[in-house]
Amino acid sequence: MRIALFVLLSLLVTGCMVMVLVYSPVEMVGILGLRNSYLIVFFVSLIGAFTSFTTLTTYPVVVAMAAGHPHPFAIGVVAGLGLSAGDILFYYFGFAARELAGGSLEKRLEKILQRLTRLPQIAIQAFIYFYVAFTPFPNNLLTGILAFTGYPFRKVVVPLVLGDITLPALVAVLVSRSLI
Repeated sequence: MRIALFVLLSLLVTGCMVMVLVYSPVEMVGILGLRNSYLIVFFVSLIGAFTSFTTLTTYPVVVAMAAGHPHPFAIGVVAGLGLSAGDILFYYFGFAARELAGGSLEKRLEKILQRLTRLPQIAIQAFIYFYVAFTPFPNNLLTGILAFTGYPFRKVVVPLVLGDITLPALVAVLVSRSLI
């Protein structure tokens, strides 16, 4: 079952990467139209969350949409939800990949998980939130590591979603007020 999930997620990630390479955000707007701005922002963010480099495509779309949209905060929240959906899928990709780990690697992963569980949970969750919300580093680096070590999803999801919503919403509001 987990191998099937791993293969399915691998195909999904590959398909999304091909889509990002074929269509630019401007072309996606042309295809879907401005009336579908929430849909465009969500899918560009979702696709952008899959790889380390395409997350950068999310913010130009947020800026472009927020500049002329009557509800810039909503644009930011939708972008954040798209990023969250992509990060959650990447978490499950890493979790499924863990099943493919060999014996010695699995023992190392268990030791890392034991160390993580000894730390105060609020500190780990605060780290997840601040890492996702305020660093330029790719979120899938963190979610992949947490998933691969077996860190529980229920402890990751809230700070991950809140962090994913914070930055795009902040950017959208600041753009709408001509502050950036």
